[in-house]
Amino acid sequence: MGLKKKGSGSFRFPLCAWALFASLAADAAAMAQEAVARLKTVSGEVHVSRDNKIARVLAGAPLFSGDIVITEGDGSAGITFTDGSRVSMGPDSELRIDRYRFAPIQQDYAFDLYLRKGSAAFSTGKFGKLAPGAVQINTPQAAVGIRGTKFLIKVE
Repeated sequence: MGLKKKGSGSFRFPLCAWALFASLAADAAAMAQEAVARLKTVSGEVHVSRDNKIARVLAGAPLFSGDIVITEGDGSAGITFTDGSRVSMGPDSELRIDRYRFAPIQQDYAFDLYLRKGSAAFSTGKFGKLAPGAVQINTPQAAVGIRGTKFLIKVE
């Protein structure tokens, strides 16, 4: 008749409230990570792998540390980082953004990329002036510390 035994369901509300809080906290943490770059240009098939999920992307898509940009045989991509550094990826290439930190006020710099295959042309932005020693490009065969402003790497 609508009466409930005292104490029944007493754990339901706190449990639901905790689950909602945990969900909101996880979403906030994901949104707190700022984009380190954007795909400025995309031609042909270009995908981004993030958190073990691969999706086709369009120009304007944000990129984050840990992302892997993949161009197919007919694809190319132009990436612009927040400091103005640019990467142009050729067809059949794969580039991972290992670390990117550009915080001039705190003098905190890190720019580590991994080119697994393909070709990419690089042009350093403010990194080239403020922290040229912080730019590192790794490949399966070598690690390259960058001191200049423009360079091309091809991995076969």
